[in-house]
Amino acid sequence: MVGKAARVLIAQIARTPVASATDHSQLLRASDWLLAVTIAGLPLYLVRWRYGPLPTTLLETLILVTAVVYAVARWRDGWRRPIATPLDIPIVLLLLAGAISVIVPSDHRTALGLYRAFFVEPVVIFYVGADLLRRPESVRRAIGALAIGSTILALLNIGAFVQAFAAHAVKVGSAPTALYGDANFVAMYLEPVAAIAAGVFIYSRGWWRWMGAAWLGISTLALLLTFSKIAYLAIAVLAVAAILMLRRWRWPALAGFLLVGLVVSQVPLVKERWLYASDSLAGRVEIWEAAVRTLLAHPIFGVGLGGFHYLYRDRQEQPYPHDLWLAMWVEIGLLGLLVFAFIFIGLLVRGLRAWPRASGIHRAALWGAILSLVMWAVHGVFDTPYFKNDMSVEFWVVAAITVTAAWSVAPTRSGDADRLARTA
Repeated sequence: MVGKAARVLIAQIARTPVASATDHSQLLRASDWLLAVTIAGLPLYLVRWRYGPLPTTLLETLILVTAVVYAVARWRDGWRRPIATPLDIPIVLLLLAGAISVIVPSDHRTALGLYRAFFVEPVVIFYVGADLLRRPESVRRAIGALAIGSTILALLNIGAFVQAFAAHAVKVGSAPTALYGDANFVAMYLEPVAAIAAGVFIYSRGWWRWMGAAWLGISTLALLLTFSKIAYLAIAVLAVAAILMLRRWRWPALAGFLLVGLVVSQVPLVKERWLYASDSLAGRVEIWEAAVRTLLAHPIFGVGLGGFHYLYRDRQEQPYPHDLWLAMWVEIGLLGLLVFAFIFIGLLVRGLRAWPRASGIHRAALWGAILSLVMWAVHGVFDTPYFKNDMSVEFWVVAAITVTAAWSVAPTRSGDADRLARTA
């Protein structure tokens, strides 16, 4: 039903005659709203079906419809290429590395599906966002959409915990979840969400600040209830960063946070979870060693997308090495690792340089984007916060926010200024 509706919408757009500038702006506004719906619907990759032999998801359909509507709108405005960004060459190299990694493994069909879901579609959303999110109202709409989608998921997970707790069925090693099959997936999705919520809370005014406070509280509670030790570490990083932004009461706030952390660590379920920390670290070391052995055998191209398979302790298959950088190397080769590292570090540097001069919603969003990257870096040491449909798109949305916020404090390039003037 959803697929049929998407095809009908695309067909209607294709048949619509080129008319006035008002029609163009209406179509561009439609793509703006569709981008927001896509950002809100990141967890909807769980809704799956097929177009004949081709598998797809609701998230993929949203991305497709958003991209088509946006492309038609900009084509009518006279654009014949995507907006230029500082990441164009690295992105081309990353897509090239991913394309090579489709050829490397024996299962080309699975690799192609992963390439489409983890690289091509997220990059498409990046370019749509890099254009549309330059407008403050579009940034607010996108952040509001992320707040709605993530809050719904967080509340569902909190409800799942309450239900399991009432039935005395909480297992800290496998925390209850509502939709995702693994609590670590919930944690990795919600960490950037919490960072952006904190940015909205700290740097917004009026009802936006209250929304940020509620959003931050709900997402942080849901993160705590995943019992992910790495998520707890990421929360600590976020809290310390937020406290350091305070001009007054910085040290009392830090002392208060440490006191709260001490109290939380003594909660029986949390305390029980930390009892397994050494065993969990030993397990990750074992998986890392397996990944290193794989890389020693395949140092240049890795084993391709979907090519890493390790049977952990002879009973649990691990599709990724539980480290973001090892996973990039194993999955998309040395070129892919280097290019992704360049993109990641470049976004951090660009964001840190631009943040002191950013203002309004761009300032709040940029602070959240920077902390999202920091939390990803922390979590990426022990897990793989990228190779999943929602998280890969989430990364490139954060990239678009970072790039557009940096543009908001930089002189407008003449080429893009001319194109915007013609299509305003």
